[in-house]
Amino acid sequence: MKTTSAGIVPRTGTLLRALRPGSRAIVRVMDLSTDGLAVVDAAALNRPRTVPLSAVHPYEMLYRSRPPRSGYVPVPEHDFVHQLLDAALCEALGRDDPHAVVYVRAQPDWASGGIARFPYEYEQIGPACTKALARAGYGAESAPWHVSGFGSALRFRRQDCRHLCPALAKPPRNLEGWEPWSCDRERGHTEPHHNLKMSYHWADDTQPEPCGAWVFHGPGLPPGGCLLPAGHPPTQRHRDISDEPRPGRIPQ
Repeated sequence: MKTTSAGIVPRTGTLLRALRPGSRAIVRVMDLSTDGLAVVDAAALNRPRTVPLSAVHPYEMLYRSRPPRSGYVPVPEHDFVHQLLDAALCEALGRDDPHAVVYVRAQPDWASGGIARFPYEYEQIGPACTKALARAGYGAESAPWHVSGFGSALRFRRQDCRHLCPALAKPPRNLEGWEPWSCDRERGHTEPHHNLKMSYHWADDTQPEPCGAWVFHGPGLPPGGCLLPAGHPPTQRHRDISDEPRPGRIPQ
């Protein structure tokens, strides 16, 4: 996104929030035309219209003593998806649950997408969420490897990029500010995961995410974290490093 004398020039795919009092409209930039920006309603990809470049303001202007009361400001991809999923779950569950979406993390690039985490099982919320995401132009799929212990996760990215590898760079312990790198290679690739646009690759991320559920061994013995892949069958009991076969030890 660059700034000119006419205002800032958003890239294709950028989300813009209307500043008009009482409006909750969010649009997505689809193209840059001679008249300005060609945009559509971000949640349904309909209602095409044109927004003049002069109507787009930097986000920082909201913190001025007299912020603009018209026009648009950029909105982060993860904020929009969080709002979209929250509305879909409120309708599906028949109640307002402020904790229905644990978090959404995404790259600013619509094509890269990101990950959404829920405290509900996929069977409860998956269909409603994937339908809402599909209307907004995303493809989504269950991502059990991003789940540890309970709930579910959805991997989403722009619909025409669903044929690409769904892997995301592993998150840090603190998710604050995490914008996950997305692998842009074809599904089933054998090379290390690689974000082609940013020339970012990670070579140590090919193993499945561990379950992480606590494994208790009895009074006086320290618990461990389950090393089995996240999403393993419930009938398969949790196992940690102390359960691994060692020389001279008879497996239990």
